[in-house]
Amino acid sequence: MNIFKKRDIFQVKSTPVDPRAIPEPQNATDYINRGMAYYARHQYDFAEDDLRRATAMDPNSVDAFYTLGMVYKALQRKDEAVKVFKTSVDLLDSMHDENKSHYAMLRRLALGHINEITTGDWNLEKEIWQHI
Repeated sequence: MNIFKKRDIFQVKSTPVDPRAIPEPQNATDYINRGMAYYARHQYDFAEDDLRRATAMDPNSVDAFYTLGMVYKALQRKDEAVKVFKTSVDLLDSMHDENKSHYAMLRRLALGHINEITTGDWNLEKEIWQHI
């Protein structure tokens, strides 16, 4: 699944109210979707389990690593959060320029989270101003 591919409103599925209502995951994308649903409901332990399974199934999934970083950040597990955010940045840096602006935006967000965790400040001036 290409997370950056444009979709219209009718192609985007809404998240079920209860993540347990999602059918048993069959692939990495299914685990990511359920993990995001758990994350959105602050059920971080379940989200972590699903997202770790997703990263094991697809070690090149930016979505899985980025969302896992958000889970670790919410759990105040700073070292682990920084590690997986860095993995998502590395994956983004290795991708082709399929949709450069989307990749750049997600990369800046991941770097902002790393900066906030390690220094207390998003400190993205260099990332933003070098492109203007």
